[in-house]
Amino acid sequence: MSRRRKLGYALLALALALLLAELATKAWLLLLADEASFRRFASLSQLRARYGAFDRFEAHRHLGFALAPGFRSGPNRHNALGMRGDEVAVRKPAGTVRIVCCGGSTTYGEGVLDPRETVPFLLQTGLRDAGAAVEVLNAGCPGWTTLETRINFETRLLDLAPDWIVVYHGINDVLPRIVWPPDAFRGDVSGWLERREWFREASLLERSDLGRLLLVATGRIEPHGSLLRVIGDVPPTSHTFLFRTQRMAGTYPEGVFRDVPVERMLEANDARYFRRNLESLIAAAKAHGVEVLLTTFAYSREFGHRPYIGHPAVQRAIDGTNAIVRELAAQRGTGLVDLAPELTERALFTDGVHFTAAGNARRAELLRAWFAERL
Repeated sequence: MSRRRKLGYALLALALALLLAELATKAWLLLLADEASFRRFASLSQLRARYGAFDRFEAHRHLGFALAPGFRSGPNRHNALGMRGDEVAVRKPAGTVRIVCCGGSTTYGEGVLDPRETVPFLLQTGLRDAGAAVEVLNAGCPGWTTLETRINFETRLLDLAPDWIVVYHGINDVLPRIVWPPDAFRGDVSGWLERREWFREASLLERSDLGRLLLVATGRIEPHGSLLRVIGDVPPTSHTFLFRTQRMAGTYPEGVFRDVPVERMLEANDARYFRRNLESLIAAAKAHGVEVLLTTFAYSREFGHRPYIGHPAVQRAIDGTNAIVRELAAQRGTGLVDLAPELTERALFTDGVHFTAAGNARRAELLRAWFAERL
């Protein structure tokens, strides 16, 4: 048999093997994979075919990204206003005190699947059981910093005529500070994440189920349903996700961190924008007759293996933002519930930051006790 024919047979065998592997991957993904694996490895078209509004997030003109209205997945749901939970009327019911909880994933309730186990719902239930006519809305969105919360308040929440806003922020304002050089640290967090394209086509390899699975599994691309595909691209000055990768692999410090450890980045890129955003939020709220309750950010030090909260420099940075919260509450005359020293037990958290159902219940009870004295 000639060498050319042998090569042809070899290429044909390789093509058949790849075809069979592709078909086997597709069959596993569509028929056998559990929901978590499907969400991780499926393409956009496959996600949409199975879930419809498959993604919790959508691009937003002012906020960059926000919760997708009408999202459904098991017990989880977003209402028509793009908030987690049941439908609410834009017009506040007469005689009702409307409280809006603002923050990131820890307000949204990332650690629980059922909206009825989140802090806003539990706070509403507790206050109503005590006889208060209240409505508590969940305006938390995973990934949001104080910048998005400030914009959201002025552009969307004021339309709902809130009487109170409860502000809970911490780690999401620390992670955008892991950028270098220092001139990349800006108030619009563009040195951390950027968006320069309207739409990006998936590569040819990503359109293959086998190719996409290998790319995602090896960390070469983010899953098609990843939040990062909605909120932006990682510029060269952003090192947060590199920090996470190295910490998870046990290789930190490598690369840029050999010369500039994360401690130095967080010290150089201080909490100035966190303070500024809170000051602006408080001023805007007071200008419109909305009361503000600030809360410190709680976490557990018993998760040393976690890539972010397990590092002492990140913990110190959160302690610094909490000090600013206490200071602003005293200076600006807002309410304050100091959650940080009260919620530290491992059993209250899923990962040191996000709460279990028991953690949410405890946090809601601390807020309920504060509001019960004032309603």
